[in-house]
Amino acid sequence: MKFPVIVVFVCLATLAQSKETTGAPAGVPAGAVAIEGHTWRWVDKGGKAWLYRATPFGLMRSEEPKQTAAKRPAGVPVEAMPVGDGVWRWIDGAQKVWMFQETPSGLMKTEAPKGALAQVGPTGQKMGETRADATLDLITVKEDGETLRFSRPGPFGTYSWAKKKTQLDRDETIVWERARAKSGAGKKD
Repeated sequence: MKFPVIVVFVCLATLAQSKETTGAPAGVPAGAVAIEGHTWRWVDKGGKAWLYRATPFGLMRSEEPKQTAAKRPAGVPVEAMPVGDGVWRWIDGAQKVWMFQETPSGLMKTEAPKGALAQVGPTGQKMGETRADATLDLITVKEDGETLRFSRPGPFGTYSWAKKKTQLDRDETIVWERARAKSGAGKKD
């Protein structure tokens, strides 16, 4: 009984050594390049790339997935700027704004309407607005003696807080000064 067990261990050790010296298990073509621990990449004579993976169930061979490059379709001007996935924005020589969008039926070109109202998000902020202080425009302030009461819309309702006039941070000071300028009070404390 001992002899067959010893033979099995010797065979397994020899097999393990042969895998370590070649680097790839049997079945992986010569010239395959290791790209990960148990994955090899090989390109055949036709130029097709193949992946070989060692799994617990044996060697798995699959075609390498092709990388899809984000190309602009024919008909979209070179100067057009990508806005989103499959959407481009272009301004022509007459200063008209055109939107190009890929659809299942082909490329769609539409003129952006002039003077259209900007979409407003859940917080009341204009969508796509890039000004750094856009959220400051949403904050309202009311004076209550030496205390200022601030509020602004949020995704879960209105946020409110109160601060003394001497403890305002930079943003709250900006909001307070804007409110005073709008009301025409112009009083300095």
